[in-house]
Amino acid sequence: MNVFINPIYKLLSGLSYLYRFTIMKSDIKIEIGMRIRQLRQKKGLTIEETAHSAGVHPNYLGEAERGKKNFSITTIEKIAKALETPVSELFSGRIANYAAKSRPAGRLVSLCKDASPEEQDFLIKTAKFIIRRKKQSA
Repeated sequence: MNVFINPIYKLLSGLSYLYRFTIMKSDIKIEIGMRIRQLRQKKGLTIEETAHSAGVHPNYLGEAERGKKNFSITTIEKIAKALETPVSELFSGRIANYAAKSRPAGRLVSLCKDASPEEQDFLIKTAKFIIRRKKQSA
């Protein structure tokens, strides 16, 4: 039974992520914040390191990455310099690696990649069950 706990957790966290992502309106703050996080993580930097280099508070940067802060042009420029990337990079390829994960099919594929064939079968059956229950309650 423990074999199925991890896939269930992944499925539920994936569904939770999808729910949160789809109810959030597409907002430039969210997209830029996710792009900053993507670039920061790609460079192996922590929020603290990046914030220090950019001259902003780590809490500000964390909230900005979650799309909860408005960016001034000056702040965007400071963060781009801290990430050693052009400002335009924060706007281009908008959340390239996150885009596939934000689509339901892409998110499910991502969850299934690490699962064994038995776990994949279980995930498919669970997803079908959830969809049937949702249709019945509608």
